[in-house]
Amino acid sequence: MAHSHSQIMGLTLVPPLVSSRLDSMKKFYDMTGKCSLCEVQSEDILVCDTVHFFAIVPFAASYPFEVWIVPRDHTAHFHEIDHEKAVDLGGLLKLVLQKLSKQLNDPPYNLIIQTAPFDLSTSCTPYTHWFLQILPHLNVIGGFEIGTGCFINPVFPEDAAKVLREVDCSK
Repeated sequence: MAHSHSQIMGLTLVPPLVSSRLDSMKKFYDMTGKCSLCEVQSEDILVCDTVHFFAIVPFAASYPFEVWIVPRDHTAHFHEIDHEKAVDLGGLLKLVLQKLSKQLNDPPYNLIIQTAPFDLSTSCTPYTHWFLQILPHLNVIGGFEIGTGCFINPVFPEDAAKVLREVDCSK
């Protein structure tokens, strides 16, 4: 669409991509006893951070310059955020969007809140961690991606993070 808009949907099922992400998080937790997003420590993929959040270009990102904003505190549900953290998140989100806009010529993007399903068992919360996913639209999704669900991303996450880190948004 050629204008800003939002979509909020409630589903009676957990979509396959969400199930796959939760399964991957559970496998990591079963192997290590730790949450995969709590364990992200690489400075190479860090874009910027605040007291309560960090922004990264994830390893194996599906899209060039994809950015995740992740809470430092382990929490499964976005709706549990308090006022102080919401203000902090808003500031970091604004900065990340300014960096993407300035560096990438103001591309359209999707912003997705990846949060745990409401009816998720409490036994799953040790490995489930919410985050914001920002997907800039920089290339056309081709037949390979549509047909396989596998995405070709020509930009290494370390390179994208470095480029975004270096964008000066103070002016």
